[in-house]
Amino acid sequence: MLLHIVRKELLDQLLSLRFAIACGVCLLVFLLSSIVLTRDYREALSTYNMNKVMHRNELQQRTEVRSLFQGITVDRPLNLMNTLVRGLPKELTESVRVQPGSQLDFPEGWEQNPVLPLFPSVDFVFIVGIIMSLLALAFSYDAVSGESETGVLKLLMSYSAPRDIVLLGKWLGGYLALIAPFVVSFVLALIVILLFPEVQPDAESSLAIVALFALALLYLAAIYSLGLFVSCRTHLASTSITVLLLVWVSLILAVPNMAPYAVGQFVSIPSRDEMDREKQAKQRELSEKLQQIVKQEQDRLGTDNIWQVESFKQKQEEMGEEFEAEIQKIEDSFQTKVDRQTRLSGVVARISPLTSFNMAAFDLAGAGIAQEQRWVAGLKAFSETWQIYANEKQQEFMTSREGATLDLSDAPRFSFSFSPIGDRLTEVYGDLLLLALWNVAFFMLAYLSFLRYPIQ
Repeated sequence: MLLHIVRKELLDQLLSLRFAIACGVCLLVFLLSSIVLTRDYREALSTYNMNKVMHRNELQQRTEVRSLFQGITVDRPLNLMNTLVRGLPKELTESVRVQPGSQLDFPEGWEQNPVLPLFPSVDFVFIVGIIMSLLALAFSYDAVSGESETGVLKLLMSYSAPRDIVLLGKWLGGYLALIAPFVVSFVLALIVILLFPEVQPDAESSLAIVALFALALLYLAAIYSLGLFVSCRTHLASTSITVLLLVWVSLILAVPNMAPYAVGQFVSIPSRDEMDREKQAKQRELSEKLQQIVKQEQDRLGTDNIWQVESFKQKQEEMGEEFEAEIQKIEDSFQTKVDRQTRLSGVVARISPLTSFNMAAFDLAGAGIAQEQRWVAGLKAFSETWQIYANEKQQEFMTSREGATLDLSDAPRFSFSFSPIGDRLTEVYGDLLLLALWNVAFFMLAYLSFLRYPIQ
């Protein structure tokens, strides 16, 4: 009986106008998105390779040791998954100036086309999270209420089929019809991406793509179950679609976007300008303290030339360490508040299934918050490596014979690798569990509602 219900539901969906529209929409957005994002990836890859050579040549042309303490420019490697998921970084690749002391000089974000920031990137996350979720509601809103209104449900129940079998059959048939155009369009988009010779996926990228696909199916199942639940609570298809649109706007659009603003009212963080002013104030305070020490030492020693005195040099080094410690304390305090607000915003925003899907998709693609933190940590680690190298070169140059040239052939090279797929799956475990719970909750609510649904 279950197979007959699934077949009936599936045929009804396949022969409907909404299925044809869904096929057209899915093919259009997936193919256009894959072409645009892969072309961007190709251009960014060319820029990355050119910048690497340029920055390496710039390093080899240095002739003075002190120039090493000005830092080195490194380039962000490209992520193959950006052909599907645009991610958090504003640019696919960027050049960062890494200086000793964990000082990182990031480029200012700017956009040549001022219209582009007004619209979100149409990537895999946007297509599934927004467009496919609307299609899921279009496929499910009249699954029960529509057939009750036309009398088909009464005819179906006259065969004495258990209600749980009827509901399960409707869910399976409607869900299979929903994901059919999605699967076909996604596969065609992957084929288009692979046609570009610059795209050479490895095992990690292939597993990440499979994980993204499974995540999308889980998210769409939750939204489809939501539509089925509302359909089981109404008796008119028009009422069902109206309620679902209100729920979709609230749950998919309002909650994820309003959560950071709501949390910001209770957990505020200072702006970057305020933090910079605090740093400048601390710098002035320590500068005044240093001037007092200089004056005291000059009075004590009876000379103005105290810069080579060992006791004063030691105090000067202690002052420098104290300044770095104070600046680091300000940075740590700011980052702690940012992390706290981000964490609380994520907790509140996860009331919406879209938030769990977005966060998990970004992390699986290696383009989320965790990967950004890994990128910055890698830059800071290289900054320490470069500082050690610069100090060694300075010592070597000072002890070498006069007229020696600066040899930078052994300069350390910056390398960065994206986290392995195993670590990414560990990071998204909570969001996957939440999506599974949404599926169970919505289907159980639909089941309980259908048990008491009056057949007219």
